[in-house]
Amino acid sequence: MNHEAVNREAYERPTTVSLYTDGPIQLAELRILVRHKDAYWGKRLLDIGCGGGRTTEFLRHCTDDYFGIDYSRRMVECCLSRFPDAQCKQCDVRDMKCFEEDSFDCVVFSNNGLDSLGHEDRLAGLREINRVLVDGGLFVFSTHNKNYSHAVTRPRLVLTWDPLRQAREVFRYFRHCRNHVRNRRFEEFHDDYWILNDRAHSYQLLTYYIEQSKQVEQLAAVGLEALEIYGARGELIPLDGADRLSSWLYYVARKVGSSA
Repeated sequence: MNHEAVNREAYERPTTVSLYTDGPIQLAELRILVRHKDAYWGKRLLDIGCGGGRTTEFLRHCTDDYFGIDYSRRMVECCLSRFPDAQCKQCDVRDMKCFEEDSFDCVVFSNNGLDSLGHEDRLAGLREINRVLVDGGLFVFSTHNKNYSHAVTRPRLVLTWDPLRQAREVFRYFRHCRNHVRNRRFEEFHDDYWILNDRAHSYQLLTYYIEQSKQVEQLAAVGLEALEIYGARGELIPLDGADRLSSWLYYVARKVGSSA
């Protein structure tokens, strides 16, 4: 089993699908959607990693040209069962040949979906996003922050005086340890990025972490210009900063082209 197989297995589990079904728009998302309304309202909008429909519920009302994709079959099935009128299909961001060049005015990739990919696959996904965007089109996404002070985590037993709760905590701890022992061999530590088996979904995932300046460089390498970065609480932070308080960050980028 490799990096991709570990994550795909986790995202196809019904328990995981349920976590990406409901939930409010996050503070950073809300601020970006308000600030950049003209980039997507009434325009061609691609929602990558739409999951079970958390973002679909809101974004499909912003335009008649909404399209949602996810590489998890179960996620797409869940989304369509909730919103049968929405355009939604199974598709991999690394290979979006079903869409022509310049197909969308705005692309959104929320919930750190890009972080499920390994390094080379991540770059392939960014190149595809750049391809389907029009010149000057907006790309909004979130990604885990390598500078976060608690980025590296390991299973920890929580102690409590409540016997029933303690029994649950012991069971949870051993489940976390089992998953971490299985997946930690896939961790990678590079100067530019890390791939960590963090606490997400009980240590069942491998997650990509990158610091701000390197993410800006990564975007530029595929033809995308970083415009803004937002912390998890919706605060605007410097492009060249090193935020240590946000576990993930939201980026707003623009495709650099002749009409930008």
